[in-house]
Amino acid sequence: MAVLLLAGCGDDAPEGDAPASSPATAGETTVAPGGQAGSDQQADLSFEDQEGDGSSAVVDTVSAPQGGFVVVTVDEDDRPDDGTVLGSTQLQVGTTDDVEVALEPALTEDTDLEATLFADTDGNGEFDQDTDQPVPEPVSGSDDDDDSSDDSDVVDDGAEYAVR
Repeated sequence: MAVLLLAGCGDDAPEGDAPASSPATAGETTVAPGGQAGSDQQADLSFEDQEGDGSSAVVDTVSAPQGGFVVVTVDEDDRPDDGTVLGSTQLQVGTTDDVEVALEPALTEDTDLEATLFADTDGNGEFDQDTDQPVPEPVSGSDDDDDSSDDSDVVDDGAEYAVR
């Protein structure tokens, strides 16, 4: 029992040996997949209606506390390609404005789109829709509201895209 107490003190390290430290005292930071440090900001994105030649869409603002991807999909319930991934762009930790996402195939007609924030679940730096998971919406501070976020809500936003 006395040996455990002395070993736990850590002040009697042999000369030349550094005292052992625990993760709690070593000053380590949380590291997200891809080696990026985590952040205290909340996940969010803003995707506004836009027009263009159909080759890319711009997500106005993305806040990614753990890095990851912004993914653009078709968002038209009456179309057979509803939910089809048109493109993705890797994000670093933090808030990024004007995130351009190349669309392939390029749009040839006006289309409703959805941008969704995904975590790099496997940490390989490449979007994989079978592995990487959408980021859940931050939990609101109020539990009094029946319409508050549930487990199926993710960070996403829709926009109309007009091909010119």
